[in-house]
Amino acid sequence: SKETQLHVLINNAGVMFPPKDLLTADGYDLQFGTNVLGHHYFTKLLLPTLISTAQTSPDGKARVVTVASSAHLFGSLDFATFKDGPVRKKMSPQSLYGQSKYGNIVSALELAKRYGNQGIVSIALNPGNIRSDLQRYVPDFARKIMNAVLLFDTPQGALTQLYAGTAPEAAGLNGKYLVPWAR
Repeated sequence: SKETQLHVLINNAGVMFPPKDLLTADGYDLQFGTNVLGHHYFTKLLLPTLISTAQTSPDGKARVVTVASSAHLFGSLDFATFKDGPVRKKMSPQSLYGQSKYGNIVSALELAKRYGNQGIVSIALNPGNIRSDLQRYVPDFARKIMNAVLLFDTPQGALTQLYAGTAPEAAGLNGKYLVPWAR
């Protein structure tokens, strides 16, 4: 790596409700592969730099912020559905999305548990219901309704992420789950 320091990593790649036939190159459910495995592996690759940054940082911390969703409330982890197969095919894209967001939280909590004593502050959060390209697979009629009554502007979705990554008091929130707006 060219960089020697990384103070904040925000894991915010995401896919929501794609057609069920879309899988990762390794055969994983696209939502689980993108939303959970992608974040986990990316963090794993950057962990040595994050730990060394924490060791030399004035506050002794480096932060990993993982964007989840309130959809985690409707999810659990079913290992039989991570890869394509008969059990996964019976699940709706919405259920698979909830599972992936639950996986985000589990992964963030495990990171907090394993590396908190090395200065890693791992925070999961719900950014709010945000108007973005995340809804690209939602049918047009539903997207129009969502945009009109349920979704907030994209900049609002950054507020809780920025708080988790930069606010001095958030350095003490290892293993916590935040909700909109910056709470």
